Amino acid sequence: MSGNDALIRAEIGRLLAGKTGAATISMRDSIAVLRLRTGTALSDDVLQDLLLEMAEVRGMIVMLDV
Repeated sequence: MSGNDALIRAEIGRLLAGKTGAATISMRDSIAVLRLRTGTALSDDVLQDLLLEMAEVRGMIVMLDV
């Protein structure tokens, strides 16, 4: 995992931790927040995959509203 991947994963972890207890999480809003916080150039598809993977591990539901 590159340093940039680790940064993105860490930020997704912080984002999800802040959403603990939410009924659903907006994919569109989450991607926008990740872009603001990290300045990443990763595609929406890559960010969606990472977000879904990490949310699933936490038992969270992500609303696919992209």
